[in-house]
Amino acid sequence: MASAFFISDLHLGTRYGAADRGREARFEEWIRSLTGRASHLFLLGDIFEFWMEYRHYVPKHHMGVLSALYELRRSGVEIRYVGGNHDFNLGTFFRDSLGIITHNGPFEVTLQGKRLLLLHGDGLNPKDWKYRLVRKVLHHPLSNWAYKLLHPDLGMKIALGVGKTSRDQETPENYIGNDPVRLAQYEEEARSLLRQGYDIVMHGHIHVGFIKPLPEGVYVNTGEWLQRLEYVEMSDGVCTLRTYEANS
Repeated sequence: MASAFFISDLHLGTRYGAADRGREARFEEWIRSLTGRASHLFLLGDIFEFWMEYRHYVPKHHMGVLSALYELRRSGVEIRYVGGNHDFNLGTFFRDSLGIITHNGPFEVTLQGKRLLLLHGDGLNPKDWKYRLVRKVLHHPLSNWAYKLLHPDLGMKIALGVGKTSRDQETPENYIGNDPVRLAQYEEEARSLLRQGYDIVMHGHIHVGFIKPLPEGVYVNTGEWLQRLEYVEMSDGVCTLRTYEANS
């Protein structure tokens, strides 16, 4: 049986200095390696540091990755993409030009006899009310309309600059992976979702990869591709967290 693969949080295009500079080429290489051994590929958000859908504009720097995704889809692999908090405005390009199924929020699939709920993970924690408020503003159609009035080059420059500033301010103290209270809040929400009848709840966003069996089901995070090049492979209904290495 072919495997299903899940990945998130590559933040392609980020100006974050500590990111692996070769990770976009490795991501393209990894996508091409899936031909013949994957049935599905799920992109669980923040694949790009910034994505804003314009009528006539596509970021040229990512053409290798976009081409690899198109060829993988043409080979018969089903690809689904849920927007994250950095690439939520997917528009119609991925659907109409690449044949990728896009989702604006959590979605359910049944694979290998398992019922999965897949999402990016931003806004999952109900106690993070400040972010939820900002998220509503950013996702509002009026906000997106206003942003598109900017020239694409200027819009990209502003977004990447804001992203770099935010990430540069991240410290070990405020990094969610080192905050057991916030991690427990995410797990509490995942357990609540699992109790709705899902076998697996999987998301990204927090940049902490794990496979966690719980009494209610299995809680999975896809990790990140900024530095650790992590992804999840599901085979015969079992999820495994992996780290990419060339020819692996």
